[in-house]
Amino acid sequence: MDACINEPELKLSIITASCNSEKYIEDAIKSVLMQTYRNIEHIIIDGGSTDRTLDIINKYSRNLGFVSS
Repeated sequence: MDACINEPELKLSIITASCNSEKYIEDAIKSVLMQTYRNIEHIIIDGGSTDRTLDIINKYSRNLGFVSS
């Protein structure tokens, strides 16, 4: 018997680094949200964006594990 079967579901952490990524960040967030594995945390680290990246990230903030800018 596989030992992992009885263990609690493991947490998967996805870390996204961004800077002026308004063209791509929403697709990245939606991709993580569409995953069927439920125990995922999405961490976004922004490097000081000056475009709309932070506005888009904030739109999804309740679905994210951590946001840093």
